[in-house]
Amino acid sequence: MENKNEFLGYFDGNANLSEILAAIESLPDTTKNFMADLFSNAPLSIFQVMRLEEYKKGEVFIRETAPADKVYFLIRGRVQAVENRVLGISYNFTHYNAFESFGTMEILLDYDAYRATLVADTDCQFLVLTREDYARWTETDSHALKLISKETCEYLLEEARKDRLLRFLSGKDSLMMLFMKEYEEMKDDNDICRFTLTRQQLSEFSGLSLRTVNRAIQTIEEEDYVQHSRGHFQINAEQYNRIKKYINSFIADEGFGGTEV
Repeated sequence: MENKNEFLGYFDGNANLSEILAAIESLPDTTKNFMADLFSNAPLSIFQVMRLEEYKKGEVFIRETAPADKVYFLIRGRVQAVENRVLGISYNFTHYNAFESFGTMEILLDYDAYRATLVADTDCQFLVLTREDYARWTETDSHALKLISKETCEYLLEEARKDRLLRFLSGKDSLMMLFMKEYEEMKDDNDICRFTLTRQQLSEFSGLSLRTVNRAIQTIEEEDYVQHSRGHFQINAEQYNRIKKYINSFIADEGFGGTEV
């Protein structure tokens, strides 16, 4: 396909796909262009079996350990990933914004079950294929498989990089990194980020002891980087800029450092 108009033309004349067409036409051009590239060699039959699914904020659409029998392409909204721990503790560890795919990594790695629980963090829209239809498409479409594999590898490399960073940072610096990322992913239209994380969840997510988390939060509050009350955090734009400046003072492409709390 040469452009997004040719991509949208796939749906013309197919009444059963009118709902999908309406959803796609209202997307930002960047999303439509990426989708046009991803589906450029897809056969018409794939669009005929594709379904549009919507989930309200707070609804779970993928559960960890459930059979990985569907692939979801997020075209609108934001998704929250939840880790379920052996001790019964669940915590949110990352967010995804459109356009993003879910279930593709499990298929690429030949896993039978999903590896995380995914929740609609806002009202969301997805294009959905069964595992069988997705496999049938990508087995004959090397371009789409390359794009999706590239996206998966970039995600895994970024997660590994963040894990290395967090392991070598001090308690304060680790939480400052987490708060910066949280702001960038969850700020609202007024450039304010509000989120809830218990000290236990911060400990689980960062790998820090509870004692270190307590000391780090106290220091960060005293220095007015965040507002905090009983697990409820708030960061405004001015605080975020100060956090980012602090992080940039010791994080560089070639390495990192920091001071102990």
